Amino acid sequence: MMGGIFQVFCSFFSGILTALAIPNEIFHFGSPIFGMAALIPLYFAAKSAKSYKNAAGIFALDALATHIFSSFWLANFKNFAIFTLGASALGTACIEAMAGCLFFAPFGKPAEILQNKNRPQKISFNFKFLKLSCEFSSKEFRVFWFASVRVVYEWAKSTGFLAYPWGTLSMSAFCAKPLMQSADIFGTYGITFLFSFIAATLAESMISFGEKNRGKKLAGFQKCALVLLALFFLYGAFRLCQKRPAVKTLNAVLVQQNRDPWALRIDDEPIRISMELSQKGIDEFSKRGKKADIVVWSEAVLRHTFPESYIRYTVRPEEESLISFISRTKIPFLIGGSYTLDDAKDRTANAALMFDRNGFFRGFYGKTHLVPFAEVIPLIDFPIVKKMMHRVVGISNGWTPGEEFVLFDLEISSKEKRPFPSFNVIDMATALPNQEKPTRARIATPICFEDAFPDICGPFHSMGAEVFLNITDDSWSKTASAEYQHFVVAAFRAIEYRTPLVRSTNSGFTAVVDSSGNIVQSAPLFEEAYMCAEVPISQWRETVYSRYTNWFVHLIMIFVAATLFFVARENFLQSKNSR
Repeated sequence: MMGGIFQVFCSFFSGILTALAIPNEIFHFGSPIFGMAALIPLYFAAKSAKSYKNAAGIFALDALATHIFSSFWLANFKNFAIFTLGASALGTACIEAMAGCLFFAPFGKPAEILQNKNRPQKISFNFKFLKLSCEFSSKEFRVFWFASVRVVYEWAKSTGFLAYPWGTLSMSAFCAKPLMQSADIFGTYGITFLFSFIAATLAESMISFGEKNRGKKLAGFQKCALVLLALFFLYGAFRLCQKRPAVKTLNAVLVQQNRDPWALRIDDEPIRISMELSQKGIDEFSKRGKKADIVVWSEAVLRHTFPESYIRYTVRPEEESLISFISRTKIPFLIGGSYTLDDAKDRTANAALMFDRNGFFRGFYGKTHLVPFAEVIPLIDFPIVKKMMHRVVGISNGWTPGEEFVLFDLEISSKEKRPFPSFNVIDMATALPNQEKPTRARIATPICFEDAFPDICGPFHSMGAEVFLNITDDSWSKTASAEYQHFVVAAFRAIEYRTPLVRSTNSGFTAVVDSSGNIVQSAPLFEEAYMCAEVPISQWRETVYSRYTNWFVHLIMIFVAATLFFVARENFLQSKNSR
């Protein structure tokens, strides 16, 4: 039996391997090889667990090691390190500790019958024409159960108010483009299941290799792992070979100012820098014989709240005001700022502000999924909580979630190429005979880490969004790994919804991702830069994932719940018979 010290070593080592698998300072886009092997030590440790407490500790240590070694940059979030790193590490460890208990359930005290050689080694359930049975002692079940528990764990940590979809196995698959393509069916959880299943299979194969009575033929779980890997790869290769011609193109100037807004009380300098970079991008498009359709600045560039501060930006900066610059370029601008939702109650949203080609403020989208304990503070309306937060982190107020999903229909210069006959709708109120209608692109503007969540991007897609245009400020992290991790997490949305993702960031990673997850264009990290992005827009389409969302997770949960029911039922029957 494996000793406690070796269990600790395996759990800790598994966490380190997972941290190396996802984007980090060494492998900027992660390593799928490490991803498939990362959980091998954890499986060794979990298989030898002797109690629920032991199993919970094994899994919790894995979570702590993964989180600290991969998300260490959370400590740079202003004075919030106690929450962003400390509380998130503790919360992640607690969630994975529960996953450890879940893994142990079929093999522990609720199924003590398995430890008695005189009792059945399987649990069965008969109901009319339905007969189910499962040998919990089999390697096939243990491997499948391990992968299922991992899926439930990653779903639990990526969902809800405290959601943090970082440190997941799927993040390691970015460099394995064929494997990524399954996200349009399973979301990221299919990749998590595949990599977990492979890791458990490799671990069991290592154990079997040392057994004297090992067979020469492949075991059932080994065949299943090979089949799964082949199916994922073949599907991905098929999807990558499919051509999705662009029906129109969005010409966007993406501005990366590389200035920390937290260090500046006045936003004149970042505005001037952004205007200079914007002009360079606009001029470059002109040299190509094209016109920019939109200019995008990153999150939180404007420090003064709209709409009341609109007048301020008609005169600031002094050299040339922001509004004058926008109206001179005759191009719409999307800029990160803030918007007052309720002045009387001091409710303000972290917002994406849209200005038309004449410089008029036309609307905003308020960030709906806020960073817990950093952007939104639970119970902050209570004086004691407000006082404590002011004392601990120096801030006693937060953002207010936006109240609705907002899309922007943007007029673009590209001529739409329809794969089917064109049609004409005569508007009796406004249209003129034979008037050519302008081509439009419907864009969604998720803010910051909202591009990491399907429950944000999904509604945008269902409303007809043709481009996800994300504005982000991760400059506070001061690390390349933080920038690349955010990017890789977000890149899966492009595949899940087969919709291009455009990211305009303060310091990185500014990039354009096509509907297959490929990087079309990108800018270097932590540099002043602009990018003239020609974003290909294909015909809007529905995917399996966009229609049924997390159906695979729900299926796994049904399997897990059914297994626990069988365990509890058999335990009850055995206890009843022993009386």
